[in-house]
Amino acid sequence: MNSPTVTEALQTRKSIRAFNRQPVELSVVQEILELAALSPSGGNVQPWKVDVLTGNALRELTQKVQIAVQSSRGKTEPEFPTYPENMVDPYNNRRKDCGEVMYEALNIPREDKMQRMMQTLRNFEFFGAPVGIIITAHQQMGMPQAMDIGIFMQSIMLLASERGLDTCPQVSWSIFPQPVKEYLGLGDDRKVMAGMCLGYKNNDEAVNNISQPRATLNEFASFHGF
Repeated sequence: MNSPTVTEALQTRKSIRAFNRQPVELSVVQEILELAALSPSGGNVQPWKVDVLTGNALRELTQKVQIAVQSSRGKTEPEFPTYPENMVDPYNNRRKDCGEVMYEALNIPREDKMQRMMQTLRNFEFFGAPVGIIITAHQQMGMPQAMDIGIFMQSIMLLASERGLDTCPQVSWSIFPQPVKEYLGLGDDRKVMAGMCLGYKNNDEAVNNISQPRATLNEFASFHGF
């Protein structure tokens, strides 16, 4: 099978929320990360640190975080706000619509709060992926370095697509960082920026086949001097 072009990878990549158990070879993960590390960063700071988990390590981490989340009763100390407070439209509407498209595919109605909560907890199982990635940065790092990490993560996702793998980037791991830091032995000088699922999607799950709408070029771009 021919590898997709960058254009094809961007057109076909989806955030996968149900994986099968097919393992991913360590050499493949290493190759992806080595190439992703060629991503640009301001001043060549390269602010990312990466922990990759599979097997027992993955199960132990997810169990630890699941217990912490369920016992927290919604109280946590996130590394940073996931979204701006009182986010304005159209951004807030896009966020809401994104959730509704996903829950519709999962056949979870708005009034079923328990099932929606259980689906949210699936984030902390890496949606069943055989490989989980935690990306951290030094506490000194700010918004410009967060942008660099976003570029690094996009590189991982495109490289994974090229190799027939599927991914899901997850900011959710930054919401409950303490059990992650404890399990990985990270000091107080580290902050959890994001996680990522890596593996092969379960083709039988409808949630993996949804398409989220994108703004048109005219909605987000202006051209000057052409």
